[in-house]
Amino acid sequence: MKKLYHYTSINNLALILKSGSIRFGRLDYVNDPTEGKSDDFHSLSSYIFISCWTENEEENLALWNMYTPDMNGVRIELEIPLFESYKVGETENLLFSKSEFLNEQDGYFIVGGLNEPYRIEYTDDIKLLQPSIRNTTGLHVESLAKCKRSIWKVEQECRYRLDIYPVDKTIQSEYFPDRYQHLIDNQTPPPIEGYMVKIKDESFRKMKIRFSPKLKNGDKEIVHALVNTYNGSATIQESSLKGLIR
Repeated sequence: MKKLYHYTSINNLALILKSGSIRFGRLDYVNDPTEGKSDDFHSLSSYIFISCWTENEEENLALWNMYTPDMNGVRIELEIPLFESYKVGETENLLFSKSEFLNEQDGYFIVGGLNEPYRIEYTDDIKLLQPSIRNTTGLHVESLAKCKRSIWKVEQECRYRLDIYPVDKTIQSEYFPDRYQHLIDNQTPPPIEGYMVKIKDESFRKMKIRFSPKLKNGDKEIVHALVNTYNGSATIQESSLKGLIR
């Protein structure tokens, strides 16, 4: 993969351009309600935060329809690496820094989060869709959110992922699991619904924004104004499907 593409609304484009960041959303709010379930534990979807992309350069009518209101939005193109990389302890190439690992004030901590997109596997094998995650050391949560049912194959999805868990601020213990394990067992969600990850400066400057096939002229002016205000080096393109769809 050299580039990734994200279909979205003009409202979300405005937030991305103004913040220079991508919002990772919780898996329990995505379009497939079965994701994050396991065969031998309860659903962990509320702890998995994802950012969804596709590596397919060709415009996809299904994605235009699914992720832009009335096919009235944009597609963002960014070069990889999308994000800055950090080292925490002995682990390199992470999406978050050491100072972000534990947020005592808000009550959560982050694990996982490699700065590498991975391709979703499409299958109807229930053992892959809802894997067993218990092992001798705890829970193998990495096997979750790797597969989707075949009906979603049209998305050709790639993902970035963070795992964010709540911390009990009332407990102080030298054994860190004492502060969160009971919250996971009780299915207590983290205190946030989204997490912002800053786009790498070089990738941000080289951003390409493609209009949807039915984007109205007034909305095009809004996109131009946003780009002029927040990212003057970004490129704006017309849809290759313009005039081909009624």
